[in-house]
Amino acid sequence: MNPLKRFSIAIDGPGGAGKSTVAGQVAAALGVLHLDTGAMYRAFAYQAIREGVRMDDEPALAALADRVRIDVRFEGGRQRTSVNGEDVTDRIRTPETSMAASDCATHGEVRRRMVALQREIAGRQSMVLDGRDIGTRVLPDATLKIYLTASSEVRARRRHAELAARGVETDFETVLAEVIARDRQDSTRSVDPLTVAPDAVTLDTSAMDRDEVVRTILSLLEKKLMQTSQTETAAPVQEKFSFFYRVAMWLSAFVFHVVFPIRYHHVENAALDAPFILIGNHNSMIDPFLIGWKISRYQLRFLGKKELIKHPLTRAVYRNMRMIPVDRHNMDMAAVRACLKALKENHALGIFPEGTRHKRTLMEEMESGVAVIALRGNVPILPAYIADKPRLFRPIDCYYGKPFSVAGYAEKGVNREATEQVLWHITALYREMAREHLSHKTRGR
Repeated sequence: MNPLKRFSIAIDGPGGAGKSTVAGQVAAALGVLHLDTGAMYRAFAYQAIREGVRMDDEPALAALADRVRIDVRFEGGRQRTSVNGEDVTDRIRTPETSMAASDCATHGEVRRRMVALQREIAGRQSMVLDGRDIGTRVLPDATLKIYLTASSEVRARRRHAELAARGVETDFETVLAEVIARDRQDSTRSVDPLTVAPDAVTLDTSAMDRDEVVRTILSLLEKKLMQTSQTETAAPVQEKFSFFYRVAMWLSAFVFHVVFPIRYHHVENAALDAPFILIGNHNSMIDPFLIGWKISRYQLRFLGKKELIKHPLTRAVYRNMRMIPVDRHNMDMAAVRACLKALKENHALGIFPEGTRHKRTLMEEMESGVAVIALRGNVPILPAYIADKPRLFRPIDCYYGKPFSVAGYAEKGVNREATEQVLWHITALYREMAREHLSHKTRGR
């Protein structure tokens, strides 16, 4: 299995089919993350219950979806889910929250918000997702789609045992009734009902043990990737670094430890599979190396002003660095085509959306080009925030924000609305990173 090959596995099915457990074991076997999307709906439902919002009050739920912040982070490969900064992972597995989550999921605005967030997370890297509409709605182009099911009685027994293990007292008949009721609600709701994707493989686990299910899914994925690799024509399997790029990265190790000591934050966010676009605010000439140093798996193709290649000597250096020259004063379609070609070949781009250096560390007004390229290439954007202007021997803080997928925006086409929404999303991420930096400074680290 090619480690640079990005893949996604969508596991759907009714409640109690063992989706989360199986998905977690499959992800662990593959060395990737597992996103439990059901936990996100449970977290939203938990907050709705806490605020006294009725599950049939659509306007109130839509308003809650607008203001609540559901976040997912991974610790040791395990998912932690929080609401407005509060970790609720261990409080959202009650029968009441389960039924409320199913109720919330019937509302279009709630699902729209959740689907956008799930796509954003899944767009960062290879991942296993489980839920009820992953293969049909969240990741319709998933590498492998599995529909996991079992009889109502088997699923109720599993659910009853799970609750008992957590000390939740309830009888089997009640759990069975809840399983049947939720099946009915999930399959008949008007918004994204539970259905089997046409290209999904159905696995009835009633008579299968967990290890057998996991082995089956791993075997199916291996076959799928082999079939895909035989039909694909692009994608170099191993990144080749140019001479000058290797030298620059080697020098960066010294420069960013001694001359301009860097404190990097959230480097785990930079562990993406190419293709993607790394963006950053632009303060100084060392910025490409500063934000690119931690992207060690790929040689970044940075966009740079065409004036840099006028002199024969600098032209040779920058071409060896695989810089893409751009005319900053006109719509440079040649540069756009070069960027899209690089992305199609599974490379990573580096772009400074402001188009030039600024004295302030906050992101100034951005050019629309980065949004257009991301939308046309349908690739995730990884934001990097340089919080301090470089000064000799003074620490510099650099933050990697959460990568986000533009797939939800790309569905609308590459138009002004989609472009503005992507730029707004970028602005929001930079504000969040700036707030975090200010918080660090206020606390004195």
